[in-house]
Amino acid sequence: MDRRSLLVRAARAVAPVVALAALAACDQAKPVYVDGAYVRLSPNPDNPSAAYFTIHGGSAPVTLRAIETDAAVRLETHESMMQDGMATMAPIESVDVPAGAKIEFKPGGRHVMLWQINQQAVAAGKVEFKMTFSNGDRLLVDAVIQGPDGQPVGSGGPAPTAGADNTQTEVH
Repeated sequence: MDRRSLLVRAARAVAPVVALAALAACDQAKPVYVDGAYVRLSPNPDNPSAAYFTIHGGSAPVTLRAIETDAAVRLETHESMMQDGMATMAPIESVDVPAGAKIEFKPGGRHVMLWQINQQAVAAGKVEFKMTFSNGDRLLVDAVIQGPDGQPVGSGGPAPTAGADNTQTEVH
């Protein structure tokens, strides 16, 4: 065989492997993830504290359907806004996360309000949240607890876990 024929045969032999590798790379969906989570304690223990974080959208759009924790008696997701020149807030049931988008929960915007945070969590310096998305993904997110002054509190030890049954949750 001449050199050209050998090259053509080699290319034909390698082409399916390269095509499969390319398909496998396409099949790797970029996951949703959350970072920068923290809870700012209210200066008045009778008032709710607030949690903030950033959701990074994956390869496909999803919706944040639920946030849970065992570290507080109650929590609600809210959004602050200006209405008729006045600051107000309203509860929100879900948050759409477009593919590749960055959704911030920050002061003056979306946030999670927590009532009566467990003192064990405060002593540990962190709260664990379980976030459930429309595609079935469940993420466990640790949030550092800050005092009203923004300084971290607690020892960094174990905190109460998310979810009522304290079982392991698969993270996608």
